[in-house]
Amino acid sequence: MNNYSIVLLLCLSLPYISQAQQTDKLYLIGDGRQSLARTDQSSWATHPAILQASDQAKNYWLEQNSVYEDDFRIMASTEGNFTRPESKQTAVLYLLSLWPRCCSNMGLAIIENEQLIRNIVFAGGTHHLYSVADINKDGLDELALIGGFGMGGSNETTLSLISLDNSSTTLFGRFPLVEENCATLSEHSEHNSFRILFDQNSPDEFRIEHYHSGCDDPPLSENPTSVSNVLIEAVDLKDDYIDLPIH
Repeated sequence: MNNYSIVLLLCLSLPYISQAQQTDKLYLIGDGRQSLARTDQSSWATHPAILQASDQAKNYWLEQNSVYEDDFRIMASTEGNFTRPESKQTAVLYLLSLWPRCCSNMGLAIIENEQLIRNIVFAGGTHHLYSVADINKDGLDELALIGGFGMGGSNETTLSLISLDNSSTTLFGRFPLVEENCATLSEHSEHNSFRILFDQNSPDEFRIEHYHSGCDDPPLSENPTSVSNVLIEAVDLKDDYIDLPIH
């Protein structure tokens, strides 16, 4: 097994963040200090809509890659209104191949009334997703995609916040959740966690809280080391997130 495969599998067993929460005007998008609840995804592995999606995605990746190692599995699923308001859909994240090392072959299926209505392929070490409250007031829930990568004792977990409006995929922001190099066992090793929030009173930006700690200290302090604000993006990901035709 290659190094990246090991890191991705570690990400599956070492959760990092909690589900997005809402308190009045403040939305918690992600918190690198908290654990992520996981549920059994086995029923999706044989669902007809997911088998349809994965077959189409596999054909796509076979055409793109000189090497393909089949490793189909369901990573996560979440419910929400992702492509149209009041639609009661389910977004299902699935893995097809851990190769190439940098860019695992992933798929994102949107299911409505047991039918596949959208099938998106993309590359990257994404291992979890969950729905996020509608931050731009278009009636659609956003999606948080959680990815991880590690090398040489250093590991990084990131959150990408996307919207699936208008048959496109739009990125609102990409943020760190955890950055740590504790496995290097260096005297300079450190652990950095981040909390991402959205305040409706400041609709053009995200609030990023940084929590620094040593590798032996639990990063659960209520007082951030620093706080910064990041402007909301609206980047079209059509070249990276490819919509496959539904047959």
